Amino acid sequence: MSHYRMEITGIIGLSDYSNIYDYIGVVDHHDKFTISLSEVTQDNINIICSFLNDKNFRITNQGEDVDGKYYIHALKYK
Repeated sequence: MSHYRMEITGIIGLSDYSNIYDYIGVVDHHDKFTISLSEVTQDNINIICSFLNDKNFRITNQGEDVDGKYYIHALKYK
């Protein structure tokens, strides 16, 4: 089981969404994925969670860490 990580700093733009979608496409089943975001809106979170759901991920945890970054932990199950 591998653990993939992605960190995005700054405001999320269209190219960032494309990069996120492409990156989660390489994650295999039973692998973990964590994304960390420094500046995020609820719309950003909803879009990323939608990507993860569409690609058969189960979101295991999400929220703000002690550094103020928003994180999403997910596991690919298929």
